[in-house]
Amino acid sequence: MEYVLIIGHDMDFSRFNFQGKYVIGVDEGAYTALKNGVKLDVAIGDFDSIDQEKLELIRQNTTVITLPDKKNDTDTGAALKLCKDASRIIILGGIQGKRIEHFIANLMLMETHSKVEMLDNNSHMYIMDSSFSIKKTEYKFISFFALEDTIITLEGFSYPLTNYYLKNTDPLTISNEIKHDRGIVTIKGGRVLVIQSKADTNL
Repeated sequence: MEYVLIIGHDMDFSRFNFQGKYVIGVDEGAYTALKNGVKLDVAIGDFDSIDQEKLELIRQNTTVITLPDKKNDTDTGAALKLCKDASRIIILGGIQGKRIEHFIANLMLMETHSKVEMLDNNSHMYIMDSSFSIKKTEYKFISFFALEDTIITLEGFSYPLTNYYLKNTDPLTISNEIKHDRGIVTIKGGRVLVIQSKADTNL
């Protein structure tokens, strides 16, 4: 089963297909989802960031799992424990926000949950440990960061590589682009964080 965890705020939910997916609203993300017409299967969180009026709206529209304020987990981490039979887990909104420590915590969750991806209006992030091909889409740039030292080959990209030893401290593979319809990524050992990003229209 595919799960969607909604934790973000300023999201264009019309871009995403929720059909056939189990949708979880995480803390204030539950209110954001309902406000935008997204049906939830469950909401989870300590809900310390929203007022009682918003919380009552959530309670009226879905099952609510209330977590204690003081706990040894983030709300998102607790939500992931509900995804035991997941074939894919999509976190919507985990990249954005003013609390950068929450973004870093979400990255750590990605490292320990191999099926987790993060998306927002501008970026798509996921981890790969084997070779794959990728179609050219709305995302202009694609970057690769080694979580563990790896050997990587990039074919069909503006900046190709052949058996390059990519260390986890090496930023060489940032902001590449797919030249034509598809790029091929060959990974030998290790894991890479893949980040696809739209063009920055402010530049």
